[in-house]
Amino acid sequence: MCESGLEKKAAHFFLTHPQVADLREQPNAVEWRDAEGRARRHTFDFLVTLRDTRRIAVAVKPKVHAERKHLQRTLALIATQIPRHFADGVLLITDEDLPRDIVHNAALLHHARRAADPSHDLIIRKLIASPGRATIGELVASSGLGGAGFRAVVRLIAAGAIQIVGNARIGYEAPVMWSGASTVEAA
Repeated sequence: MCESGLEKKAAHFFLTHPQVADLREQPNAVEWRDAEGRARRHTFDFLVTLRDTRRIAVAVKPKVHAERKHLQRTLALIATQIPRHFADGVLLITDEDLPRDIVHNAALLHHARRAADPSHDLIIRKLIASPGRATIGELVASSGLGGAGFRAVVRLIAAGAIQIVGNARIGYEAPVMWSGASTVEAA
């Protein structure tokens, strides 16, 4: 339901972030007063609820638009007036805050979660029953599942059972590691 490609990228990022418990698009508008005292209304693109229950109202705009409209200054003013029952803080996300690799990884994680296959996940879980490190491609080859194995590895990355080493872009050549704590019983 995102209004723009940038909002969709931000949504994927939030939906796959481990600290995010809930994401709501286009929450109700908030009322605020501008520097001249005029009543205004602003609708945020998202309301993000974190696992610690804090809520953040998020505006997503291209950087050039945000700069031209002095959006950071406006949002700072809104933040001083926003009802605490609505949000604990305000955040501006621009295209510069969403690097390509982060967006790529978030989209993959989001889509892999939506196509669950517990039998494939179990095969990968068996491969990572002992601590280790490999590339995603090596895990996929060992599984014998091809593309379905890749999706299973990505789902286990999303679940936290496998970690990407460094800030690698998720792909067959990306190095990953696991602790062995994700046992077969976890499936």
